[in-house]
Amino acid sequence: MKNKVFASFDEAVADIPDGASIAMESWGPAGTAQNLIAAIKRKGLKDLTIITHNLIPAIFSEEQAVLPSALLPQMKKLITAVVGIQQLGAGAFVKEYVEKGLEVEFTSHGTLPSRLLAGATGLGAIYSPIGVGTILEEGKEKRVIDGKEYIYEKPILPDYAFIMAHKADKMGNLYYLGTHRMDQPVMAMAAKVTIAEVDEIVEVGEIDPEHVVTPGIFVDRIVNIPEGSLGSPKRRKELVYRLHEWEFARKRLFRRIGSDLSRGLAKVETGEMKERLNRDTIAKRAARELRDGDYANLGVGIPRLCALYMPEGVILHSENGALGYGPPVMEDEVEKAELHYIDGAGRFFTPVSGMALCDVLTSVAMIRGGRLITILGAFEISGKGDLANWNAGTDALGGTIGGGMDLVVGAKRVIITMEHTTKEGKPKIVKECSYPLTAKKCVDLIVTDLAVIEVTMEGLLLREVAPGWTAEEVQALTEPKLIVAAGLKEIEP
Repeated sequence: MKNKVFASFDEAVADIPDGASIAMESWGPAGTAQNLIAAIKRKGLKDLTIITHNLIPAIFSEEQAVLPSALLPQMKKLITAVVGIQQLGAGAFVKEYVEKGLEVEFTSHGTLPSRLLAGATGLGAIYSPIGVGTILEEGKEKRVIDGKEYIYEKPILPDYAFIMAHKADKMGNLYYLGTHRMDQPVMAMAAKVTIAEVDEIVEVGEIDPEHVVTPGIFVDRIVNIPEGSLGSPKRRKELVYRLHEWEFARKRLFRRIGSDLSRGLAKVETGEMKERLNRDTIAKRAARELRDGDYANLGVGIPRLCALYMPEGVILHSENGALGYGPPVMEDEVEKAELHYIDGAGRFFTPVSGMALCDVLTSVAMIRGGRLITILGAFEISGKGDLANWNAGTDALGGTIGGGMDLVVGAKRVIITMEHTTKEGKPKIVKECSYPLTAKKCVDLIVTDLAVIEVTMEGLLLREVAPGWTAEEVQALTEPKLIVAAGLKEIEP
C-alpha cells in the first residue's frame, strides 16, 4: 500500500511550484488547514491562485491562527465569495494588493462548489441562475433556457487542495467534525493533488465505512497535526475563548443576554416624531409567517432574532452545512462553543437531536431546490421586488456577496426584515435600487419598523402599519406608490 503519511507539513508541500492554484476552506478559522497555509507561506511561493469560500483579515496573530489572508502578498489571483467582514470595512484590507495587480474573481457561496463539482466530474461548464442582473454576470455569456436566464460559469480545477479533517486512516479516508465538511469534500475531488492535515491518523479499518466522507482515492498526502500545536483541538478551543474576549466577536458570534427593546423615532410630514417598532418586534412579526414543518434560513441582524419567536416545528438551515440545529450558545456559556458547530454567519450553535450535517454542495441543493423560506436584511428594495443587500457602495470590495444571491434565487419564499428608512430618514424601499443588486424580482414580503408590505404583480401592497401610524405617513417614507389593502390593520406587538 502506498504510503500517504508525511512526516511534516513542509515536506508535504515541498513540490508545490510558484503559480500553483490551491483550494482551501475557510469559514473564519473553522475548517481551515492552517499548518499547510503556514508551510507555503514559509516556502515563499509566489503568483498563487487561491480558491476559498471566505477571505477575512488576520484577526489573530499567526502564532494563534493562520488564515488564507496570510497569503495575500503571494497571490496573483483570488476566487472567493466573501472578502472581509462587512462591519470591519469589508474588503478594504485587500485594496493595496489589488492596486499592485491582484485579480479578484467574485462568486457566490453556492456557485463556488458547483464550479468545483463541474471540474471534478469533467463537465465543460455550468449554467447558473445565480447572479443574473448583478456584478456576477459581468463579462460572461448568458443563455435563456426554458424561459429563464442563466450565466455561463467555468469549472474550477485546482492544482492542489488543502483539507482539514478530524481523522484519516492510512489509505486517506477522511472523517470530519460537525460543520467542518463545508466545501472540503468537493475541493478534494476537484484537485489534482489533495493534502490533508488531521487531528489523528489511524490504522485502516478504524474509521467506520459509514463515517467516511471523503474516500481515500481523492486524498494523496496526510499530515498529523501535533498535539497542542497550531490548528489542534486545544488551540481551536483557545481561539473560541479569544473570540469571546473580543467584544465585536462576542456580540456577533454568541447570543447576548437580554434584547434591545428600544424603539426608534421617525419624523412625519407634520413634524411630529412618532415611535417605530423595535428590532425584536420586527423579528416577531416576520416569524409569524413561518409554520410548523417549514425549513428556514435566517440572515444576520434582525433575521437572526426570528429564531427567538418561531413557532414550534420550524427547522433552521445554515448554508455551511447544518439542518435542524439548536439555539445559539449564550455569551455566558462560552465553554459550550465549538468551532465545528457554527452557522453560516459564524455563530456558535448548540447541537440537538434530529440535526443533520452535510457539505455545502448538499446544502446548496436545499437552497436552490425551492425547499427553504429565506429571511434576510436589505439596504434597498425596489418597487418590483429587486433586492440590494450585499454592498452599500459602488466598489465591489465594499461588500460581501456570501450566500445571499443563492438564498434569494432558489428560495420558496423571500421575506425581508429591515428599518423602513436610513439613519438619515431616506426611504429604503425605492423605485429603483441604486446599490449593487443581489437579485432581481425576488422579494415576496417586507417587514419593517413601520409596515408589512407584500410584493405583488400589481405593485406593493400595504397590509399592516405600525401602531399609531397611518397609510399616508408610511407612504411619505416610501418611494413607490403603495396599494392600501382593504383590510389594513396595525401590526400586533
